Amino acid sequence: MDISIDTAAVMADLNAIAICSSSPPPSLTRIVYSAADLEARAYVRTRCTQIGLTIRQDGIGNLFARWQGSAPGLPAVASGSHLDAIPDSGRYDGTVGVIGAIEAVRSLQRANFQPRRSIEVLIFAAEKPTRFGIGCLGSRAIAGALRPDQLRAL
Repeated sequence: MDISIDTAAVMADLNAIAICSSSPPPSLTRIVYSAADLEARAYVRTRCTQIGLTIRQDGIGNLFARWQGSAPGLPAVASGSHLDAIPDSGRYDGTVGVIGAIEAVRSLQRANFQPRRSIEVLIFAAEKPTRFGIGCLGSRAIAGALRPDQLRAL
């Protein structure tokens, strides 16, 4: 199997997400659930649907983009990161993990790989504590590390 990475596509995706910011370049600001964050999330959703991934969103805003495997009952393999960014952040914080996971799927698809286990690209919500004062909010919610009353209090 010949697996190759399309670095031009990766850089184009990273550059497209970098302009989703409420601060001027070269820094960026993408507070969770802000217009800039929603714009970046919409871009990633589009890129995922273009390669045939099925997207679902949980109640906290985590996105799951799934490439269905031939044995969907098996646990999925997952990779990803976050899109939100603290004020005046670097352009690659979080986005490399998201776009890297998407490119991994694209490269496997180009190689005509057919997964047995489903593969999911994860986009975690609220990794940064900028809006709610709690870091890794999305991943904590997935892991069950937050009680429902804590989530409702947000």
